[in-house]
Amino acid sequence: MASPEHLLISKVIQTSDISTPIKAGLKFEHLTGTWSEVWMWLTEFYRTHGTVPTPRVFKTQYADIQLYDAEAEPFSRLIDEIFQAHTQHRLVEVISGVMPLINEGKTKDALEHLSSGVQTASVEVSRMRDVDIIQNWESRVARYEEMRNTPNALRGIPTGFYGLDRITSGLRPQQYIVFVGEPKRGKSLFALIIANSCHVHGKTPMFVSFEMSIEEQEARYDAIISKTPYNKILRGDLTKTEMERISKALRVRKNMQPFIFSEDTSSLTTISALMGKAKEYQPDLLVVDGVYLMDDEEGEPKGSPQALTNITRGLKRMAQKLDIPIVSTTQALSWKLNNKKTRAITADAIGYSSSFVQDADLVLGVERNPDLDDQAIIRVVAARTAPTGEVHIKWDWENMDFSEVTADGYGVGDAFD
Repeated sequence: MASPEHLLISKVIQTSDISTPIKAGLKFEHLTGTWSEVWMWLTEFYRTHGTVPTPRVFKTQYADIQLYDAEAEPFSRLIDEIFQAHTQHRLVEVISGVMPLINEGKTKDALEHLSSGVQTASVEVSRMRDVDIIQNWESRVARYEEMRNTPNALRGIPTGFYGLDRITSGLRPQQYIVFVGEPKRGKSLFALIIANSCHVHGKTPMFVSFEMSIEEQEARYDAIISKTPYNKILRGDLTKTEMERISKALRVRKNMQPFIFSEDTSSLTTISALMGKAKEYQPDLLVVDGVYLMDDEEGEPKGSPQALTNITRGLKRMAQKLDIPIVSTTQALSWKLNNKKTRAITADAIGYSSSFVQDADLVLGVERNPDLDDQAIIRVVAARTAPTGEVHIKWDWENMDFSEVTADGYGVGDAFD
């Protein structure tokens, strides 16, 4: 039986179509043995002559290779089979390299070699999307017409805050969003509120925390949806009425789509591990709480600027590959805040690496209102496509009320009455 590589080469010659596999990302290193050499020759012929060689020309170069009738074979299936075989081959190589390290007791080196190898294997078969913007003009006009007929409508997942949605138009696929703030300023809370808004919107969020346990996150989630004081849940100091309120809020949601929490920080500290977990659950939104605590697969020291750069680049690529928004939280350095009174977050104050601003599509600063103790501010620090702006959030842990208010403290709805 002919191999997928043999069939793909045959199909390219018979259909005079080499553009389809090239656009799918097929390269000579994805093929094995003679087929790798044949593919290099085909692509070089195409670059030189602007066309695929005819069966006669191919025979003059490779007289020993028989071309099969492969026109009925779909390119997508053949390419998938080749990519799968390539990935399996790479994984075997990685495992073969890991075993000697394990036998020598070098567990850390083995883990780094395995993580790096898995990430490399994944990147080698990743596919980018190419579009001819001249030929697809009709679809863009139709999209713009739909947007014109629904002005101010959300284009992505709602954040749970009306004003923030007006600024951002929601969180859209392939976006990388970063929440930045000083410690204990509410970054994790607002990330959880966004994940809950995604869930209420009918989509599946996945929340990975490097700072809090699942039990703590579950308690915070239950407090938010039931409007029950978070600290009372943690203390076990709940009244019967409050217990009934929590039970009711949870029962209402029992038939909804999944909402995944993870605290497996021993194995989810790398980009590859997160990618594997995301592929397992296929969320519509991924939240990474405490991204600065992750490990770099390229061996850079934990928390170093280069390590964080590798991690933020990896998260951005992951958002593109999975076609979902990814939200992460990180810290601002207090001593780098320019205004010590307002303590407003700036791009320069983001801790440890400038890559957060460089790689993120949207950077949101989380601050306490310097004039009102019961308010937090979410401010657009940097954005590729959104305007600058800020929203004020009520800060009420007793009633678990984190709704949006005006700068004067009125509810957003009340401000327009």
